[in-house]
Amino acid sequence: MSLNPQKIITDITSLAAGRPVCLAYSGGVDSHVLLHLLATTQHPQLAQVRAVHINHGLHKTAEQWAKHCADVASKLDIEFSHIDVTVQDIDELGLEAAARKARYQALSDELLSDEVLVTAQHQHDQAETLLLQLFRGAGPLGLSAMWPESQSHGMSIIRPLLDVPKQDILDYAELHQLHWVDDPSNQNIDINRNYLRQEIWPLLQQRWPTIEKTISRSAKHCQETSLLLAQLAEQDREQCQLKHDGHLSIAAVKQLPLERQRNLLRFMIETAGYVLPSTAILQRIIEDVINAADDKAPLVRWADTEVRRYRDDLYVQTSTDSELPPIEINFTGPAELELSDDCTLKWQLTSGDGLKTSVLNGDLMMRYRQGGEKIRLRGHPQHKSLKQLFQEWSVPPWKRATIPLIFVGAELVGVVGYGYAEHYAADTGEKGWLPYLAGDLQPDLD
Repeated sequence: MSLNPQKIITDITSLAAGRPVCLAYSGGVDSHVLLHLLATTQHPQLAQVRAVHINHGLHKTAEQWAKHCADVASKLDIEFSHIDVTVQDIDELGLEAAARKARYQALSDELLSDEVLVTAQHQHDQAETLLLQLFRGAGPLGLSAMWPESQSHGMSIIRPLLDVPKQDILDYAELHQLHWVDDPSNQNIDINRNYLRQEIWPLLQQRWPTIEKTISRSAKHCQETSLLLAQLAEQDREQCQLKHDGHLSIAAVKQLPLERQRNLLRFMIETAGYVLPSTAILQRIIEDVINAADDKAPLVRWADTEVRRYRDDLYVQTSTDSELPPIEINFTGPAELELSDDCTLKWQLTSGDGLKTSVLNGDLMMRYRQGGEKIRLRGHPQHKSLKQLFQEWSVPPWKRATIPLIFVGAELVGVVGYGYAEHYAADTGEKGWLPYLAGDLQPDLD
């Protein structure tokens, strides 16, 4: 057996960097071995350790598994808790993906802000993951498989067993006479990973006995490649972000070779936290959005994400409807107005900005654009149409209907986030109230 308990614990403490550790404990042999290592291997810098079991409720013996996990943790003197989850969207995602989604969401909700999650995926899991990604046509990032340390679902995740062969884990469990749970669903070859493990892998291993190790080594090569591609994309982003608003300049993007355009787009989308598009959708972004004529308003959507352009700016954002329900809200004073589930109009007391305090003491009304609105902004000699101002402010057309407007009677006195009317705006040194949006519909300020 080549499993080195001290090295594994040292790796965990190094990656955890003093933070408390929470082990995702399924009750299977892999997580049981890791739990035993955490409980019995001494290390001066090992932080507080606890274990969490997720009960998916998908098997009739699930409650027995949870009790087994609690008993094992108690004997090892490890703090333990278990969480019952309901697996949803099975028809849409498939059982394996739906269960994983429910599991990671429950773990994310359970973890403390300074806690790290430790999971027990090993060398064989890594090799399987790379092959499954290869079958999906993944690029270097997907073929990187699992990383020793990563961020996902708002959690820091550590995987200290990725270089440990499965047989070493089994040998350790036998040596220490550990007892674990075998999930019968692992025999269900309708699940892709199980099919690969039960039907394909024995043939591969018979032909290439060291395939587990060599495929895992390929994952490390792809991880290095992904890091280099990310560094190149960061350089290209700095070159193509010509303004402070974070949007890419389409003219600058078009100066890049096509492969670097694709690399930059993937990087921008992933770092923003969106689902990566397929190769076909990525090509549509290049052909239909980046290469569209300047007077066009192209749109490409997938999942809950969309890519648009306005003039020379490329927008990557959560999909939104350009039309909001027509609402009129009457209010007095700096009242918080709930505009939608994820957006609230709030007020900040300022000096020389926003609306005069006397204006807030009167009757006000908030609504969205209906067409034909005009306003004479502070310091401007004449009224301008809201349409003209939006063009001057470079507000994309799809955002114009989502910007709250403040009225006194029938007179437009404030465009939230952009400007306020003469005679209604706070003068220099005068107390004023500045409205702002808290949520997803905040305007892009220049």
